[in-house]
Amino acid sequence: MQLNKAFISNIHDIYGEAGALWLQHLPLRLEHLSSLWNFHLLRPMSSLTYNFVALVKMNSTNKTAVIKMAPDGANILNEINWLNCMQNASPKIYAFDEERNAFLMENLEPGYSLKNYLRQGDDDSATKIVCQMIRDLQSQKHSGLKFRHLSELSDAFSVLKGHFNLRLLSKSEGLFKELTSDRSQDVILHGDLHHDNILLSEHGWKVIDPHGYVGDPAAEIGPMVRNFIECLPQKQPLPEVVAHRMRTIADELPFDPQKIKAWALCVTTLCAAWTFEQHCKVNEFDIEVASAIDQTKF
Repeated sequence: MQLNKAFISNIHDIYGEAGALWLQHLPLRLEHLSSLWNFHLLRPMSSLTYNFVALVKMNSTNKTAVIKMAPDGANILNEINWLNCMQNASPKIYAFDEERNAFLMENLEPGYSLKNYLRQGDDDSATKIVCQMIRDLQSQKHSGLKFRHLSELSDAFSVLKGHFNLRLLSKSEGLFKELTSDRSQDVILHGDLHHDNILLSEHGWKVIDPHGYVGDPAAEIGPMVRNFIECLPQKQPLPEVVAHRMRTIADELPFDPQKIKAWALCVTTLCAAWTFEQHCKVNEFDIEVASAIDQTKF
């Protein structure tokens, strides 16, 4: 079984020796789960990043499914809880093994991601679909489910001191504290709702890979503002693309434009912090996007 180099490197960077050991034992874990859940492995997904995800075939039905596994420390249970409470907009969960931090879920077909719209240059359509997903997710009512509050992420900003634009870092940190202080309108959030995490199924668009938080509804727009590093619209300067995307969001969703701008900046800076924590370096693209967001005027 071949795994891509980026995935292997990420597991080593994040989990160290424990990650190396997990990779070593991965075939045995898969063998156990294939026996337990009665499937056989078809192939790992080609673009693995931080979790092992593979296409499998169920021996009893000949239908395909998807298995997802992660090292200890990755909060798979949190993800499953979120997917189960958003069943109308996410793949079905078939089985879960808490000891091996793994679960089996529905294979969405045709399964291509919303990033295809970006590759075709249709950024407006892609943005509007993400906005529709946000409306759909936030229209669902839930109670009794506990997810981390966004405010618990506030310490992440500190790792960027000396490695990020000081003015933007200070502004992001201040805005984040302000935005997470009022909890009166809080909802359950996906937390990483960008184009790669929205897939087409036979029943419409579905979301995958939630982080699962509770927080301000407008926070959900953050990841999609910065998520186009691989497929920028052609021949358009980055500040223009960012500004147009945020203005489209403001037209589509009932959020205050200044709050959209603030959350976009905060989430972009948080993404830079998480990259630094995992790889000891800042993605320059995040600095460029943060600057572009800061320059945007409504």
